[in-house]
Amino acid sequence: MKRTEYNHDNLQGPDVDIETSLKGYGIAWIETGKDILFYYGIEYGPEEDEIGIIEDCYIKFDFCVFDKDMDFKEEFDWVEWDDIASYIGADNMLSFDDMAFTQKISDLVAYYGYDSIFGSSYWEGLEYKDIVKKGI
Repeated sequence: MKRTEYNHDNLQGPDVDIETSLKGYGIAWIETGKDILFYYGIEYGPEEDEIGIIEDCYIKFDFCVFDKDMDFKEEFDWVEWDDIASYIGADNMLSFDDMAFTQKISDLVAYYGYDSIFGSSYWEGLEYKDIVKKGI
């Protein structure tokens, strides 16, 4: 399915505010029955807000789709799972295994970086307005 075919009214992120999720955390997603489209930050830099204050935030984004039935341990067989468990404050990997798919991906991106999880980005990327505009 093309990125534009996903229902962007269903865009979610780690923060209830999508702008904060994308610009602050650098990640948001749209979940369907079988897969999840992730948007993730690929460029961090200054942006002027509506009243002229310049802040550093994620300003360019790429996207990737994962099948929700993916086997995490197989797909990311290079991950040091004990390090991830320690990083997220989990007592053991069972805690990680019980987490939502989106939280697992978010934690892996936070620890290893987007290029290790989603792959390298080879284009200029989307801007925030390109992701959240209605009717895309």
